[in-house]
Amino acid sequence: MLILLAVATIGVAVGARIWMRDLPVRGVRIEGIRIVPSEDIFHLAAVPMEKHLYDVKLSEVRDRLRQNPFVKDVAVHRDPPDCILIQVEERVPQAVIVAGRMFYVDADGMLMPVIRSESAFDLPVITGAAEVQSCEIGKQLSHPAIREAILLVMAAQQLDDALYRRISEVHIEPSGDLLLYTADGGVPVVVGRGDITTKLEKFDAFWTAVVTSRGAQNLTSVDLRFADQVVVRWMTNDEQMTN
Repeated sequence: MLILLAVATIGVAVGARIWMRDLPVRGVRIEGIRIVPSEDIFHLAAVPMEKHLYDVKLSEVRDRLRQNPFVKDVAVHRDPPDCILIQVEERVPQAVIVAGRMFYVDADGMLMPVIRSESAFDLPVITGAAEVQSCEIGKQLSHPAIREAILLVMAAQQLDDALYRRISEVHIEPSGDLLLYTADGGVPVVVGRGDITTKLEKFDAFWTAVVTSRGAQNLTSVDLRFADQVVVRWMTNDEQMTN
């Protein structure tokens, strides 16, 4: 009985192995995408539908998918009886870099093309990056001033959505100092470098307490570089009459 059971077990295992070996690929399932169209992932993956499931080289599929600048990471699995499963981790745009042309940039500083997507992006603009580092799709920006500009955008989003929406542009000066412009009135706000979160909190408190009630139309500049204070300049009565 033991011999018969062992033979039967081996027979089942061999039969299952033969069955699995001959499984055809009939479909590709894609998970995790929100930005990149599924057809783009499907075509780039180029899964050979004419092959058997266990003949597909998953590493080659992964390598092809990693060519897409929006793909941060990807896992490819066999999903018996007849499917290849692709799980994508996308890069999420945090801002738009303007450097001769427009690029999306994510939290890691990776540059991506601006594409049409079902996910709409209303993002702050970062300018002046090309003056401190060359910009091209698929390149990771590493200059400290650019990374700090990205950090500024992300910190504003984490602190308060209203503060984040208040930022229209972050400009990188040749010196590396940061200068932001408000969406309301295009008011220049000198940020400088360092202590980004503290400066944004100070700026948000000032705007909420003063500008919200007084209006931004007569505010000409804000400087956040001084400790424990916000230095501002308002348009004088003479300047208002002149303009």
